[in-house]
Amino acid sequence: IIRGISHEEIDMSEGYIAKLQKRASNKLETFKSDLYKRILKLKLLYWDDTVIMVDTKRACLRFYGDENIAYYTAHLKKDEGSILEDNILNTVSKDVTIMHDHNKINYKYSYQNIECNIHLIRDLEKCKDNTNHEWCEKFKELVQKSIHDRKTYEENGFDQFPQEYIDSFDEQFEDILLDAINENKTKPQTHYDNKERALINRILEYKCNYFLWLHDFTLPHDNNLSERALRGTKSKMKIAGQFRNVEHSKYYADIKTYIETCYRNNINPTDALIRLMEDNPYTVEEIFGKLNDEII
Repeated sequence: IIRGISHEEIDMSEGYIAKLQKRASNKLETFKSDLYKRILKLKLLYWDDTVIMVDTKRACLRFYGDENIAYYTAHLKKDEGSILEDNILNTVSKDVTIMHDHNKINYKYSYQNIECNIHLIRDLEKCKDNTNHEWCEKFKELVQKSIHDRKTYEENGFDQFPQEYIDSFDEQFEDILLDAINENKTKPQTHYDNKERALINRILEYKCNYFLWLHDFTLPHDNNLSERALRGTKSKMKIAGQFRNVEHSKYYADIKTYIETCYRNNINPTDALIRLMEDNPYTVEEIFGKLNDEII
């Protein structure tokens, strides 16, 4: 890109670009440290992770954030050890609500968990494709209708469903799940029985976490924000293939944290990069205003 827009007057080697990434990452230590403090004060936090390739091995890029913050970390392993290394999920207060895609490790900590309904709908569609059981479609329709109804209620100025609506949802929930248990027993599909049973048990066990948004319209019903945040990295893996080593994946995470957080707060990414290369990156204080004493 640089060679093209400079009419080939500037032709940087890959090695030099790699050095620039390391320098940029080092310049962002304070930015990322301040952003980390801000994340710990969020009342609603989205997170997700995706597989990246590092030196031909499967590794992990993780996202934490909300509409204004994009905080990325990279690790060689997608495990609890790397989550503890991030020091976010095990540090946030019990008053925080965490949106995720049914990662059971979240339930080891004291905060409130909320699960993604879009992933639930995908699981229901997969179950329907493999079993042709009617309960899958009925439950999918119930979830989708409730999401649509909430939008309608919000547009009309409501901040929650009336109790009658909740009671009706609970009644339909119970009826459909009874049908699910019955179909799983009486109409077996040998190759998918265990997976269907696991899905039914998960819905029953985590009903409250899937449907907190029915009781509080300030809470989301999906984790699409995290998925969108990681989509660019998945595209990068298709093109670049892999990172040479984990250090370079961490440089990428640091720079992506800076650029995307700036972008989410209406700062032009090119301007943000120019400031970074001039050893004067935007600060968290510039982006969000002066941090309160509690965060500092």
